[in-house]
Amino acid sequence: MRPPFPFALAASGLFLSAAPPARAQDLQAYGQVRLSINHVKTGNAGSVTEERDNASRLGFRGKEDLGDGMAALFGVEMGLDADTGAATTPAYRNSYVALRGSAGTVALGRLDSANPTGSPLYSQVTRITSFAANDAGATAIGTSILNARNRTSNAVGYQSPTWGGVNLRARYYLRGDTRTPDQENGAKSLDLGLNYADGPWSAGIGYGRDTRPGGLLANEFSSKWQVAVRYDFGAIEPYVLLGRDAYAKASASARTDVDYWLVGSRFSAGPHALVVNVMQRDVQASVRGLRKRQQVAYTYALSKRTELQAFIDRDGIDSSRSNVAVRAVGAGVRHDF
Repeated sequence: MRPPFPFALAASGLFLSAAPPARAQDLQAYGQVRLSINHVKTGNAGSVTEERDNASRLGFRGKEDLGDGMAALFGVEMGLDADTGAATTPAYRNSYVALRGSAGTVALGRLDSANPTGSPLYSQVTRITSFAANDAGATAIGTSILNARNRTSNAVGYQSPTWGGVNLRARYYLRGDTRTPDQENGAKSLDLGLNYADGPWSAGIGYGRDTRPGGLLANEFSSKWQVAVRYDFGAIEPYVLLGRDAYAKASASARTDVDYWLVGSRFSAGPHALVVNVMQRDVQASVRGLRKRQQVAYTYALSKRTELQAFIDRDGIDSSRSNVAVRAVGAGVRHDF
């Protein structure tokens, strides 16, 4: 069978030279509990007041020193709904094993931005922009607006060393159950991210591509591009992100190219921080529709691990339809351990 990811497999071979017996192994338990009380109003459909989990998780990660600058890395991270105690579906946000050496890091498994190779698209977004308290629940924009896919199964990831502030992330994955007979010839995806960080500047260019025999489905893109830049003045950190997703045309009323942008800034003073984001995304199913969204979020750090949060979010959903906007106001607590 032809290797599905030649350059990643070749890179992994760089790590497999003979090494001395393991010298040390570290294991760390970690997690986050993030809960808020939200009041959400949707168009004319009424409103609801709810307690909501915002992507709480419990994880275990470790490292084994293999000597000569090499290390084996591993981890599993479980998602949970802290408001009810239920596990998420699927139960694991990530589950991976990785090798790190002088040529970079290669990881296998269910990968997201928390794995050692990061996420080519999503990690770029989180490094350059600031989310309004959590990017989960009522404030989520990472996938819904920016389409920066993050969590992928059956994946191979690579992160290069950093040269002059520049590094490369790459991920290739088979979408679906690899145990099905036709999966080797089924849908596949490739994501790439070129990143720069030096002094006050952070920038990145991301690319993604889906392939499927017989043509792409409506929600799969033939190409994806994003570019972003941020500058840190100290107390003020403005940023801008632009992107385009190219889709197969599903109907006469649907878009082939979907453009999106985000402009925002983070303001900080001691334990206080304020994030303001304004963004827009073309609605794929409507040539006239625009999804316009605005967010303001405030956080107060009680310690390095615990913060109070409050936010206001308005999501226009689709300007070509009436009474579909979602307005949310919320406050909560986040604790890291």
